[in-house]
Amino acid sequence: MTSSPSSSKQTEVERITRELQAGAQHDSALELLLQRAQLYADLGNEDKAKSDISQAAALAREPDASAASVAAVEKAFRKISVSNAGGLSAVGAGKYATHTNDAIVDSVVKFVAESLSPEDSTRDIAEAVGVLNGRIAQSKRGVSLLTESQLCQLVDAFHTICERVSLTKDQDELAAALAGSVRSALSQLAVPTATSDGKEADISSLVKVAAAIAETWERHQNDGHFKQQTCRLGAALYTTAAYALSTHEASQNDSVLSEVVRRSFAFCVSQLWLVGTLPVATVDEYRDVGQGILRLLTANRPLFLSLFVTCTPAIERLLTLLGQPSGSGRRSMAMLIASQLVASAKDPSNSSHLPGYEPPTARGGASALALTKLQQCVVRVLDNWVQSTAQAERTQGLLAIAALYESGVGSDLVAELWLQSGWVDELWDQGDVDLKSTQLALLALADASSSDAAVGPRMKKAGNGLVQELVRKGSSKSATSENRGLAELAAVVLAKWSGVASAPAAAPEHGVVEAVPTEDADPMVLADMHMQRIIDLLASSAEPDCAAVERATEALGYLCLQPKLKEHVAQNESLLKGLFSFATKSTVASLKFSVIMLIRNLTQYRVVLTEEQKRMRQLQQMGAKAQNKGAGAKPIEEEDQALDAPERVSARAQLVSKAGAVSLLVSAVQPRMSPSDSVRDAVAEIAVALATTQGLRGLLVQQGGVRALLSILTSDAPKASAAPYAPQALVQSRDKHVAFALAKIAISVPPHLAFADPRELVRLLLSLLLEDTDAQALLMKFEALLALTNLASAQPGSAGDVRGYLANDLNGFAIVEMCVLSEHPLVRRAATELVCNLVYDPQVFEKYAANSDRGIPDENSRIIELPSDDEDVGAYRSQRLHLLVALADVEDVPTRSAAAGALAVLSSDPRCCRYLFLVHPRAADVLVALADDNGEVAPDFKHRVAVVWANAASCGDTRVADKLRQQGVVESLQGMANDSNMPYYAAAKSALESLSPNI
Repeated sequence: MTSSPSSSKQTEVERITRELQAGAQHDSALELLLQRAQLYADLGNEDKAKSDISQAAALAREPDASAASVAAVEKAFRKISVSNAGGLSAVGAGKYATHTNDAIVDSVVKFVAESLSPEDSTRDIAEAVGVLNGRIAQSKRGVSLLTESQLCQLVDAFHTICERVSLTKDQDELAAALAGSVRSALSQLAVPTATSDGKEADISSLVKVAAAIAETWERHQNDGHFKQQTCRLGAALYTTAAYALSTHEASQNDSVLSEVVRRSFAFCVSQLWLVGTLPVATVDEYRDVGQGILRLLTANRPLFLSLFVTCTPAIERLLTLLGQPSGSGRRSMAMLIASQLVASAKDPSNSSHLPGYEPPTARGGASALALTKLQQCVVRVLDNWVQSTAQAERTQGLLAIAALYESGVGSDLVAELWLQSGWVDELWDQGDVDLKSTQLALLALADASSSDAAVGPRMKKAGNGLVQELVRKGSSKSATSENRGLAELAAVVLAKWSGVASAPAAAPEHGVVEAVPTEDADPMVLADMHMQRIIDLLASSAEPDCAAVERATEALGYLCLQPKLKEHVAQNESLLKGLFSFATKSTVASLKFSVIMLIRNLTQYRVVLTEEQKRMRQLQQMGAKAQNKGAGAKPIEEEDQALDAPERVSARAQLVSKAGAVSLLVSAVQPRMSPSDSVRDAVAEIAVALATTQGLRGLLVQQGGVRALLSILTSDAPKASAAPYAPQALVQSRDKHVAFALAKIAISVPPHLAFADPRELVRLLLSLLLEDTDAQALLMKFEALLALTNLASAQPGSAGDVRGYLANDLNGFAIVEMCVLSEHPLVRRAATELVCNLVYDPQVFEKYAANSDRGIPDENSRIIELPSDDEDVGAYRSQRLHLLVALADVEDVPTRSAAAGALAVLSSDPRCCRYLFLVHPRAADVLVALADDNGEVAPDFKHRVAVVWANAASCGDTRVADKLRQQGVVESLQGMANDSNMPYYAAAKSALESLSPNI
């Protein structure tokens, strides 16, 4: 009995729901939500489809969301067509379901032409637009479902609605639905069709729509209300039209088309951007305009840059948005636009549309002309603002510069400001008389620029006195809330400056009295101040000030870069418990990130060094000792090393774990938090540090750490799959950290308790074996091999047995064999131990046993000699068995034990026995030496050897038995068989019965 389509879709819905509940990462969660929305739409569940679409859109609006995420949501909207007016029910439903597109467009045009009357018909017309949306979304054609005439009519209807002074809710939704229909249709035109006729039709439609937009805006050039209305509802429509045109320009050599594209881009830069980002625009409207601008930038960088960097009002508006208070959604989008602009402007080829551009020559590359023009305009505007006597402008300028440094482009755009003589000093001199809001902006700039090597020291030298004074004023019990807020940010700045060396003092000018330098704040005092501030905030009866807690935690995190403060903070149990609990319950992502960075700094281990790096470090320390010998001071580096010794870091890791760090880490990477890449990276690093302490591995498993780690793997990481393909080396650092942490857990925790499916870990661990051979990579290899050995220790044939998947499906045995040949003794030992477990798999077993006795004369021939080196010995030798014998004879005891264990398993096959005792020159002697070992593991060695001898004695070849007798094996076996309590007793007894049945 086959299931119905509906039931299969419902089953798929349930599967996706389980994956979402298990904790999918940001991009995966977004994709799953869109898949489930489509299934709900197919099942007719309108409310749930809308809910999933809304959740996916919220994820796509996150500042760190990728362009692919935004595009995926747009595609889903087009596919499912959830219109604001018509909804899902409008797709193929209602009285318009059988109407032609022309009839629907005519109805819309007629209704709009009649001044949207009567009012109660608006919903009816919206239903018609909903049907049109559904048809466009479901169209599989390579060209737009709407004709050129229909598109222009709908654009005109949209503009006509926007001309009204005020719109009812239904009319507003109708206009939005119309804009959505046209945008969806234009999106289909962005992909050129295969035929030239279709391509020409597409271009013609796009050109006519662009002309209709331009003509309408020209008619309303003095109508600000109309422009705001159309930007609010049609920003995505306008940018989609320009984007679609640009895709055709790339494949056409048409000057007329190029001019249309240029005018469309110019309209978006000089009109849409400026109107759509006015203060009256809502956050959603501004986001639509910002995303459209970013889309055009990526579509044609040279054209966009040539228009933007020569349009001073556009740059001023961008800087105005950057100059808004921190936390503003507009500011975040502006920072993203600024970073993309600079990244594009740095490429000289993107300046090709600017006057004065010179292509690269054989003597050198072209200059980044766009970046130069952008720098000139930005510096001119910001310098005027910062030097202004109007506090609002000065505040705006300081915040804008801070935003540039926060987005990583400050040094690219405003480095010239710091080169102006006395500019930094004037900045802080005026800070004494600035308003509180301006002082906050100045501190924000000091905070954002503190990590810049060229700026941080100069800012510290000039501003240290004022910043410390602000801290003192705001720390008293009588301080106002304004002064307290200043003090909190000033304390953060001091914390970041604590690790910044002051700029060298310049020689004083003639006749000028040199100022007395301000002493740096004591980091320990700062740490105590921030810790007490956090404790006081969390202990308050009212809801704690989350922003204040975050600022104090961020400062504490910077201070904890100093080893002596790590110990001080980690031992404050009440602080850590309260802070971790508060952050775990909080839904504020930035607070969680600040606390996570504090944990990271407390638990960070020193990087593992190679022998050469260790020697270099010793030479540096000797130099430091020589310099400090006269003063008798202990080098700071030596003290820091002692505080960051592994045992001290492990102790701190246990303290933070006891305080609730693991629960916080797990909560921070849940899908509902939409964790950023920075959060995921930090969590992966912390997991490695915590898992390094063996006693914390079980805690990580108990509190959901394994599932959380698997959820933050990047899309590049190998996933569990039954499909056979060889693992590849990990590319992303986060994936390496996740795999390393999971390897540590898998070493200590039984696999069936730690992992729902051990296979999901096997491919990751095999990828770690492909890392380079530096010190850290060797450590990763060693622990990955130990983890794989543990995973491969399940009962053969059981549900948890991964031997065959590891060795055969993934071709992992070849990777393990390479590790067996490693020059590093620990890696070689771990690989040999893994081989000892893998030989229980039939296919691996056969790799050793196959043809191992080929060419050996049958038993009737009594001449069994190893061929000389100049004879053809390939038929006699098994290189894998030969290697195991060699490993059973090395100095490292665990390696010898593992190799002997593998030989014990393999000796159950007569072919291997004949090779070992009739061909190999030293195998028999190596086994005797193992049996005679008197070390701590002697019983284990004797047990393994006794099993080999028992198997050899009963292999059916009397020559093997004769060889054993000649080696004096019987006497050794008799000694083993005297003690029935030893593990080797049974095997020794069996071997004796075969070799000397009369004994």
